[in-house]
Order: sequence, then structure tokens, then C-alpha cells
Amino acid sequence: MNIIEILTIILIVLASALCIALFNFRYQIGKSVHSINANIQELSSQLKPLLKSTHKILTKLSYITNQIEPRLQTVKSIVINIRECADTVLKTEAAIRNGIENAVLPIVKNINAVGLGMGSFWRNYKADMQKKNI
Repeated sequence: MNIIEILTIILIVLASALCIALFNFRYQIGKSVHSINANIQELSSQLKPLLKSTHKILTKLSYITNQIEPRLQTVKSIVINIRECADTVLKTEAAIRNGIENAVLPIVKNINAVGLGMGSFWRNYKADMQKKNI
């Protein structure tokens, strides 16, 4: 046997080993693809109930929001009405207070001035009377 025959035999053995390895890797890749497919199927089966329950929750939440919205508008209008009434009461109170102060304060000042004048008059009168008696 010469060197070419030995190299050809080695080449055939290596090609056979490569074919066996190729079949082995192809089997392993197919097995991995099958495992990935099974995992995707399992994930899909677990996601379907989750999606259904999420859809139900969103539907109920939408219903609740639609029910609450008119009530919130009613409450908002009531608060606005109360605020307007309170503002009206405060403005009326301020107007009454200003009206009373403007009407009564000058009278009180005048009465106070008359009282001070009378007190001053009596002091001077008493002082004059005491000077005359001395």
C-alpha cells in the first residue's frame, strides 16, 4: 500500500465520521427544535387563560369607569354649587359687615365725642365752681 491509498482510506474514514457527526448534530438540533416547540406550546396554553382574564378585568374596569363617570360629574357640580353658595354667603357677610360698620361707626364716634365733650364740660365747670368757691 502506498501513501495515496492510506491517505484515501483516512479521508474516507474521516468523511464517514463527519457524516455520523452530522447525523448526530442534526438529531440533536431536531430534538432542541422539538423542545423549543413544546415550550412555546406550553407557554401559549398558559397565556390564553391569562389573556382571557385580563380581557375580563379590562371589560369590568371599563364598565365601572363608565358607571362612575356620571357620578363624579354630579359630585363635581355639587361641589361647584356649594363653593358658589359659600362665596355668595361670604360676600353678603362682608357687605353686611361693611354696611353696619359704615352706618354705626360714625354714630358711635359721634356719641363718643359727645361723651368726651360732656366730660370735658363737667370738668371745666367743676374747676370753675371750685375757683369761685375759694
